[in-house]
Amino acid sequence: MPETQSPAGEASPAGDAIPPGRLASFAARAPWRRLPHPLRWLTVALIGGTFIVVGIALLVLPGPGIAFIVLGLAILATEFVWAETLLHRVKDGGKRGLQMTRSMVRGRRGTTATTATTTTPPDC
Repeated sequence: MPETQSPAGEASPAGDAIPPGRLASFAARAPWRRLPHPLRWLTVALIGGTFIVVGIALLVLPGPGIAFIVLGLAILATEFVWAETLLHRVKDGGKRGLQMTRSMVRGRRGTTATTATTTTPPDC
């Protein structure tokens, strides 16, 4: 198996996963980053835009529309600051929605369902 040189100068097998701390440096060295800027910009815009359009279509068709929209924003955020800002807003809104849902579920767990007692008329 061929070995690759890490940024620290240590040899590591080529199939090893990248440690989380080095993910940003890997993204900076990614092969697609070597493309000329206009070509990279156009490629990212087309792929990210396609995911967003498919996601919008999947909002009314059966499928994971929201996931496709978020994935499209994540792809666009690699090159466009406005998409990165929008992606952060969407992620924050999703976190707030998840917290609200969790608090509502916890609130319902604390209360027990009471059954209404019906009174029967006295025998005549």
